[in-house]
Amino acid sequence: MKKIGVDVGGTFTDLVVIDEQSGKINLTKVPSTPKNPDRGVLGGIEKVARQFSVKPEEVQFLIHGTTVATNALIERKGVETALIVTEGFRDVLHIARQTRPKLYDFFARRPDPFVPRHLRFEVQERILAGGEVDEPLDEQSVRSITRAIKDSSIRVVAVCLLHSYINPAHERQVREILLGEMPELKVSISSEILPEFKEYERMSTTVINAYVMPIVEIYMQRILRSIKQMGVRSSLHIMQSNGGVMSSETAGQKSVHTVLSGPAAGVIGAIALAKLAGEDNLITIDMGGTSFDVSLVRAGVPTFTMESDIDGHVIKIPMIDIKTLGAGGGSIAWVDAGGALQVGPQSAGADPGPACYGQGGTDATVTDANLALGYLNPTYFAAGEMKLDVESARRAVEKNVAGPMGLKIEEAAEGILRVVNATMIRGIRLVSVERGYDPREFSLVCFGGAGPVHAVKLAQELNIPKIVVPEAPGVNCALGLLMADFRHDYSHTFLHLIKDLAPDRLTEQFEALESQARQQMIGEGVPEGDIVFHRSGDLRFFGQGYELNMPLPRKDYNPGDLEEIGRGFAAVHEEQYGYSMAPETVQIVNLRLTAIGLLSKPGLEEEPEAGPDPGAALKGKRSIFMEGKRIEVPVFDRKNLRCGNQIEAPAIIEQVDSTTVLFPRYRARVDRYRNLIIEKKEN
Repeated sequence: MKKIGVDVGGTFTDLVVIDEQSGKINLTKVPSTPKNPDRGVLGGIEKVARQFSVKPEEVQFLIHGTTVATNALIERKGVETALIVTEGFRDVLHIARQTRPKLYDFFARRPDPFVPRHLRFEVQERILAGGEVDEPLDEQSVRSITRAIKDSSIRVVAVCLLHSYINPAHERQVREILLGEMPELKVSISSEILPEFKEYERMSTTVINAYVMPIVEIYMQRILRSIKQMGVRSSLHIMQSNGGVMSSETAGQKSVHTVLSGPAAGVIGAIALAKLAGEDNLITIDMGGTSFDVSLVRAGVPTFTMESDIDGHVIKIPMIDIKTLGAGGGSIAWVDAGGALQVGPQSAGADPGPACYGQGGTDATVTDANLALGYLNPTYFAAGEMKLDVESARRAVEKNVAGPMGLKIEEAAEGILRVVNATMIRGIRLVSVERGYDPREFSLVCFGGAGPVHAVKLAQELNIPKIVVPEAPGVNCALGLLMADFRHDYSHTFLHLIKDLAPDRLTEQFEALESQARQQMIGEGVPEGDIVFHRSGDLRFFGQGYELNMPLPRKDYNPGDLEEIGRGFAAVHEEQYGYSMAPETVQIVNLRLTAIGLLSKPGLEEEPEAGPDPGAALKGKRSIFMEGKRIEVPVFDRKNLRCGNQIEAPAIIEQVDSTTVLFPRYRARVDRYRNLIIEKKEN
């Protein structure tokens, strides 16, 4: 049985194939095809079959991390969508929240909603906050809207009616009428996408789901059809933003859950590999061709957020908290009007790519700067399948940076790296220092093709004591796909003061969510015995506008349990905010259930100790420009490094999918799982 993980990045599509019988892991890359991303995916699978002699019928598990939904949002290339709301709520999308994007900019504008005002329709109906029907649905008004939609080119509709999270009857009626007259219509209703209160967040999330749903669905169908033609037995599985796996059929209906698909896989892979190295407090960084993703992990558990902002649009679903910055290998260096050097957020991407790719690019990028300094091997990039043009890189740095700033090429290249490193350091501080975490108490796990090139300098600036470079950092996201479990998150608004709540009500609500989860998991092929449930709740003191999420142990609740929940929340609130109120005033707002469907994970074999001498891996020496001067450093081939080998800086460590640059005052060693552990020398 073979398992394949495919992660699509801005520049490369990464693939990992695991032979479950032997435990052998192989990896490869192909250039991404941004205009038709499925071509890169399918081309990569075909390359795996050729390069590693994998027969299509042997592939029984295929999982994919995709950026299709993300790109559609950022580029505003989703499908034209209509929105049906309760009468009087037509402008909720436009009003949003009262916070301004920029506090002191009176002319700052939010991005326009994905649904323009003329495509937002009102229906007469009203359900109250308790779920009672105050005004029945006017079906005739729905039929009038259906006719208007039929006369237009609209084929996707989002429905978000007032208080449907507590009583979805009217939303379901609207969907039934729409599909009765237009069976080909795609309909997304808020009571299924986000059954929680807060009107704007629920509406925004539902609209985004509808906006990208047809694109994601068509994309999945194309890949699924092609792999079946190849003879692949596996269904297509998709990575979610929460770090869990779901079927492509579910992804086609709940496409909003794929928005941070690839980056989430990277965090899952980093956690699994760092755990083998004995590290569980991590700052993970993923530097690829177009972006830099950073996340914080405590005690082996990723940090989650219940609400994210993608290009100014709110998405309220559980997802791994990942901050993304425009700082990748393809980020373009430029000199602004004031003569200051800037790097990014614009990127050369995969087409035309950095100047050194020789595909027509002329802008100086981070990759060009690394090549000009000698850090990258022009004949061993992407396992030697892509040759880099050093002279083109130097010309680009000279023309765009060195010339305008009156610097030597090497000085300008080092300046580019300092600027992009400063951007990444700000991102790391955002998830650590600004949230009360000391980076010195964490290990830095770096991956992505460019991550290990910059990792030592980032750790040095932040005084992070240890760096972990996985065995295959360039394809860590693809490997992370194969480390994940099936996962679905369910929620339900349940506004009750703890002191007034009957314990049986809480038990019943969770059991209903578990029944729903069990049914979906079994439908996706997960054996019932492999399903694990985790309960939690969003709680607040009565009258507060925001909540804290805390675990609620899985049991049949009694009055004593509810009192313990109240006291526990008060303690957590005291810890995080420095004050608390009486436990009797604690209110449950939302109930949350996480359902995990356990999957087998690839096992990584331990390697026997081979001693500190890395001589067998020495490839030779290379002249590089480092810290203001030209020096010769040893170059090592990582595939020939063995457990226990130690490398003294300065040095370069090359491998098929990345390069690790070891700056002075650091030492690297190889652990028993072939991770590269980098630490600062004591003297």
